[in-house]
Amino acid sequence: MDMKLEALRPTRKLLIIDCVQQAGIDVTAWSFRSDGRPVALPQSNGGYCYEWSFRSSNGSILLLCVWFEELQVDDHGRIFFSRNLKVYAEDLIRQLEKAPKNRNRTIKDPSISRAGHFHSTVQLAHLNAIPVRVVIVSGPVGESDEIDPGTDRAIGRYLDDEFWHVEGFNGDTGAFSLVRGDNSRQTLAPVMDPIDGMPHIPEKYESVDAGKIVDQFHAEARPSAYTYQGVQRYRDPNVRAIVLARSKGICELTMAPGFRMANGGTYLETHHIIPLCEGGPDTVENVIALSADAHRQAHYALNRDELRQRCLEIVRSYESAVNV
Repeated sequence: MDMKLEALRPTRKLLIIDCVQQAGIDVTAWSFRSDGRPVALPQSNGGYCYEWSFRSSNGSILLLCVWFEELQVDDHGRIFFSRNLKVYAEDLIRQLEKAPKNRNRTIKDPSISRAGHFHSTVQLAHLNAIPVRVVIVSGPVGESDEIDPGTDRAIGRYLDDEFWHVEGFNGDTGAFSLVRGDNSRQTLAPVMDPIDGMPHIPEKYESVDAGKIVDQFHAEARPSAYTYQGVQRYRDPNVRAIVLARSKGICELTMAPGFRMANGGTYLETHHIIPLCEGGPDTVENVIALSADAHRQAHYALNRDELRQRCLEIVRSYESAVNV
């Protein structure tokens, strides 16, 4: 076995509630039943302790439980987990439907809902480019018809101290890969200065003072969250700051300068090339700075499909240039 992979084998068994809490997720609800009555042992609350995935209340912390025995190493030496939970749930439903006792009633199995929650958590991480925390579990890997889904069959469990990221997610088939190590594109997002709250622009975009270039959301901020296909996603306001800095005050489509404002600033408009409502990501690779006129054309012009493709090519060329 690969030495890096073997080093991840659990050598101790922590309670799942402790792993969840270590990840930064509030576990207050574990102290109560669904009807509000308190429980004697929160760590044994069946409404939580057998789950396969967890989320913080605001969706910013995502936690997945994976079996050590199912981890693999790819050709680049990266450790990854790949299991289609959508297909797993569908196969389990078909299997249970064959049982005579289930022919005339709704199929209910906790593994189905747990697989669905795991799948939607992976989707949430992918759509929002959120790094994932992972609990690595070791033990006998069996299907729900072999082992009671309400039984803790783990012999080892701990919270990995590395972030993981979702790669190659397919929303139609449910296939995905969860790769150990934070996704490099996370470093594109600037951090906020704790003193004045101004975004710190990555060094490769620092050739212009982004504070002097504003867009249509400068005076009135957009909501930070929106919904796509029933999944809540989060906008990163710093993406706009990076794109405006990258533009240097010039429309990235027409090369026309943004107009000067009365306060001395330069005005451009930021535009999601593939709209968020169509599943486009809120990343610098999908946002372009346009003049007000070019922005209207991108939305309403007869050749807007051609303009979309052109915008994607322009941004791709910019990002390739600065990453050389």
